[in-house]
Amino acid sequence: MAQGIYATPVEPARARGLLGFDIGVAATAIPVETDAAYWQNAVDEDFTYGDHVVVPRLVASKGLSLVTISGMYAKVPDSDITVLGGSLDVPIVSGGVVRPTLALRGSYAMLQGVDDFDLNTYGAELFLSKGFGPLTPYGAVGIARSDAEGRVAGTTLLDESTSNRITVGLKISLLIPKIVVEATQGEERSYAAKVAFGF
Repeated sequence: MAQGIYATPVEPARARGLLGFDIGVAATAIPVETDAAYWQNAVDEDFTYGDHVVVPRLVASKGLSLVTISGMYAKVPDSDITVLGGSLDVPIVSGGVVRPTLALRGSYAMLQGVDDFDLNTYGAELFLSKGFGPLTPYGAVGIARSDAEGRVAGTTLLDESTSNRITVGLKISLLIPKIVVEATQGEERSYAAKVAFGF
C-alpha cells in the first residue's frame, strides 16, 4: 500500500522556469494478493482490477525557477481512501543539447479516510534524463520509507519499512498533451501513466 500511494508526479525530475507548469491525470497500478489474510481483513469489499489496485490521481507541477514543486490528490475507487502528497525536484546538473539532467527528488504522501489505519511515505530519488526531440527517457534510483499505524481491538500496531526504488520511464511531448509512462521496482513492481497539459 505504501508503494501504491507514493507521491510520484510521474515525470522526470528537473527544474522548470517561473512560467512552467502542468496539470494532469495519472494512475498507479500495483499488484495485491486478494486471497491473503491481510487483504481480506483490511477491506470491506474487493476494489481490485485484475489483482491490481489502481490509484488514480490529479497531479499539478509548478516551476519556481531553481526547483519544481508538485502536488497530488488521489482517490481510491469504491472506497473512502484519499491520498495527499507532494514532491520537490532540485537539479544537480541542468541539461543541455548534449548534457543530460541530473536531479534529486524528495517526496511525501499521507493516506486518509481509514479510521483505524494511518500511513505516511517518504522518499528520496536521484533522476537522470535526456531529451531527444519529443522523447525524454529517464531513470531513477532511490529509497522509500513508510510509517504505518493500525489499531485493532484496542491494540496499536506499528510498522516501519524501508525499500529501494528503481524507476524507468518515458515522457512523450506532443503538440498539446504530454504522455508519460513509467515502471518502478520497489517491494512490488508498479506501473504508472499520466496525461498532462501545460508548459
